[in-house]
Amino acid sequence: MVGQCLSTMLMLVSMHWFVFLLNLPVAVWNIYRYVKVPMGNMGVFDPTEIHNRGQLKSHMKEAMIKLGYHLLCFFIYLYSMILALIND
Repeated sequence: MVGQCLSTMLMLVSMHWFVFLLNLPVAVWNIYRYVKVPMGNMGVFDPTEIHNRGQLKSHMKEAMIKLGYHLLCFFIYLYSMILALIND
């Protein structure tokens, strides 16, 4: 979560607007999830709470969406790096 927010702020400071706007919703979602953790839980993904309440399906769906997002970001960053190397 810290890394995601830090990279989002770095993109804002370096004026990479497209990448900043791509990272902003995920950073906001991570902060929202962290703030909404009930008192006494170990964290956002408390294993006992997931299995006790039957939330496994929704957590798996969220994990797959984040995996797709990070794969998309990886290829965008890879394309940007290759483009920067070619232009130099």
